Amino acid sequence: MNKEKKGLFEMIGATFIWGSTPLMSIYSSLPSGVFVFFRVLFAFPFILYFAIRRSGIREFLKLRPFWPLLISGIALGVNWVFFFLAVNMTKVSTAVSIYYAGPVISILLTALFLKEKITKWIVLGGALAFLGVIVSVKGEITADFGALMALLAAVSYGLLGFFSKIATLHHRAVSVTAWQIVISMFITAPCLFFSEWSFSFWALFIAFITGIVHTAFALFLWYDALNYIKVSIASVLQYLDIVFAVILAFLFLHQIPDVWQIMGAVLIILGGIISVKG
Repeated sequence: MNKEKKGLFEMIGATFIWGSTPLMSIYSSLPSGVFVFFRVLFAFPFILYFAIRRSGIREFLKLRPFWPLLISGIALGVNWVFFFLAVNMTKVSTAVSIYYAGPVISILLTALFLKEKITKWIVLGGALAFLGVIVSVKGEITADFGALMALLAAVSYGLLGFFSKIATLHHRAVSVTAWQIVISMFITAPCLFFSEWSFSFWALFIAFITGIVHTAFALFLWYDALNYIKVSIASVLQYLDIVFAVILAFLFLHQIPDVWQIMGAVLIILGGIISVKG
């Protein structure tokens, strides 16, 4: 197997794993904030080891400037909390489709505030993604609280991408990811005390698997794949998350997306691809 094929297989593997994450949240029956806390708690040792191995302890502890790490870490925690709230309140197809308007929001923010060139493709991609959100919920987003949570997840996803971009101007990407995990662990810890939940072996086992496989291992596949394929290709392939999530929700939750959700997902995927290519 040549290196490019290896990269493609790793990237598709990562997107398949991430596409199954909504199922893990639903099956755990944990409140979203508690689920996110245990997810990052279990993932942290592996991601920390990976970050130090890639960049070295001195590079990892280089914190200046710290503010983009802090804000992006907060955005990561908030983003996941809103997303898992959404998948537990509405159809996975609706939540995931709206959520993936986030990368387009990130591209627009980067173009506006980091003085990157705004092209007609970025504008068109943003318009298509916005239209896709409207179509997904038939223009009635406030009537579906889960869809509203998904929209908030998409906005925080966009902010995560934007501030991560700033952070990677000063720190290695893998170190940024590790610090984001640490910070999101701290900001979701209060959910342990302010949410109604109880310990169960099954719930913690699912959270453990999500931390190890869906977070640490999937991120390893993602970063390793970037050694062999272009970032532009990876950015397009990430939209396979939506496809895998919808298929898995159909197979295991018997959720059948309606024509509006399918059309909305197609528009959002097209918007993301066009924005990246632009």
